[in-house]
Amino acid sequence: MRGFVEAAWSSDPEIIPPGPIQIYSKPDQITGSFELRRITTRLWSGANGRRADFFEFYWAHLMQGNSLSAVVGWLIRLLIRSPARVPRRLLLGWLFGLVVLIGGATLVVFAQMKPEMRPFDWPPLTWALIAAGGGLFSTLWLRPAAGDAARYLSPAPGNVASRQAIREAGIELLTKIKATGDYDRIIVAGHSLGAVIGYDVLNYAWGRIAHTDLVAGHVAQSVVMTTLTALEAAADKLVGTASSPNALTAYREAQRAYFAALSKLNSAKGEPLWLVSDFVTLGCPLSKADVLLGKDETDLNARKALREAPTDPPRFEQQKPPRFSYPADGAARTPHHAAVFGPTVWTNIFYPTVLGAIGDFISGPVASQLGRGVRDVRVPIGFPSFRHLSYWSNPAKRGPNIRALRRALNLRGHTEATLWGAQADVQPVRAEALSERIVPVPAPKAGDTA
Repeated sequence: MRGFVEAAWSSDPEIIPPGPIQIYSKPDQITGSFELRRITTRLWSGANGRRADFFEFYWAHLMQGNSLSAVVGWLIRLLIRSPARVPRRLLLGWLFGLVVLIGGATLVVFAQMKPEMRPFDWPPLTWALIAAGGGLFSTLWLRPAAGDAARYLSPAPGNVASRQAIREAGIELLTKIKATGDYDRIIVAGHSLGAVIGYDVLNYAWGRIAHTDLVAGHVAQSVVMTTLTALEAAADKLVGTASSPNALTAYREAQRAYFAALSKLNSAKGEPLWLVSDFVTLGCPLSKADVLLGKDETDLNARKALREAPTDPPRFEQQKPPRFSYPADGAARTPHHAAVFGPTVWTNIFYPTVLGAIGDFISGPVASQLGRGVRDVRVPIGFPSFRHLSYWSNPAKRGPNIRALRRALNLRGHTEATLWGAQADVQPVRAEALSERIVPVPAPKAGDTA
C-alpha cells in the first residue's frame, strides 16, 4: 500500500506540495474494519488543491482453505482441451503449461514410488530433491497464489460462498465511501487477481443502482441525457466501420463528460448515484478472458451478448441510432445493467511476455477481449526478469511503469490529449515514449478542427 502511494503521489513532483510530510496513515472510520488501511494526503500543489485518500480493499481473509486438488483441477480444466479451442496467441503458452503440468505431476508421482517401480534409475537423492521441490512449490506458491485464482475464477459449489463474500465486501466499501459525501471521484485500481475482482465489483455495484433512480436522473433534454446520447454516438464511431482518426480520444472524453453529469445525481436516499470515474488494471488476467471468463472465444462472446461480461463500450441495444440505453427510441433513456463502462474509463497497463518467464505472462492487452474503449498501455520489460510485481517499483526513477501508472490514475483529471500526447489514438500506448512530465494540452477552441 505504501509503495503504491509512493508511486502515485509522494514521489510525483507535479502533485506533492512543499513540506516535509506528504502522507498520513489514518484510522478507517468508514468500513469499521481494523484491517483496512487508509492513507490520506495533503492538498496537492497549485490551483484547485485537492487531497486524496487511498484505501486498500482487503479480501484475503475471505479466501481461506485453498487446496492443492482444487488448483490442479482448475489447471486441468484450463489446459486439457482441444488445440482448436486454444486462442492462437496463447498456443505456445498452452503447450508449455501442458508440458509442465504433465511432466511435473509425473515426476512427483514417480518420486513417491518404490525405487524398484520407477522407470528411471536415478540416485535416491535426486528423487528426494524432486519430491521436496514439488512440495515446496505447491506449499509456497501454487496453493496460496494460484489457489486464490483457482477458487475465484471457478464457480464450483465450494467456491461460491467466498466469491459472493468478496464481491459483497467490495460493493459495501464503494457504497460506504460514496455515502460519506466527502468525495467527488473514486478510482478503482486492481492488480493481478484484484483486477478481476475489481471488474466484478464494479459490474455488480452498477447493477445495484435502483432503476427508479436512473430514470429520475435521465430526464429528456437534461445534461445527463445530452451527454449520454453523445457518448453513444462516440461509441458507435469507435466500434463502427467508419471509425474516425480520433475515435478513441473522443469516446473517452465523452465517457468523462457523462460521468461528470451522472456524478451530480443523487439517489432517493440522498447519496451520489455513481462516483467511480476510472478503472485501472495492472498485470490483468482479463487479457485471457476468452479462457478465464468463458470456455473459449465463442462462449465469451455469448456471455458478452447476454451481458454477463461487461464490455467497454457497453454492448449496444441497437445500432441505428446507436443505443446501449433503453427504450431505444425514447427521448429519456437509461443505460442497461451491463453499462458500467459508460461513465467509467478503463485503462489497462501491462508488460509483454517473452519465453513465458520474462515480462509478465499473466498480463496482456485487454481491448481485444473486452472492448476498444479500454486503453492498453505497454510497459517495456527492460532488464529480462519476471515483471508481475514491478508495476509501481522504483518510483523515484520515473520510469515507463511510473509514467504509465500516474497517467492511468489521472488524479488531476487531465484530458486524454494531455495524458497520452501523440499516442492518444494509438493502441497500445508505448509507455517508454511518454514524457516524464505531463504537459497540459489546451482544449480546442470552438470552430477548431480536432
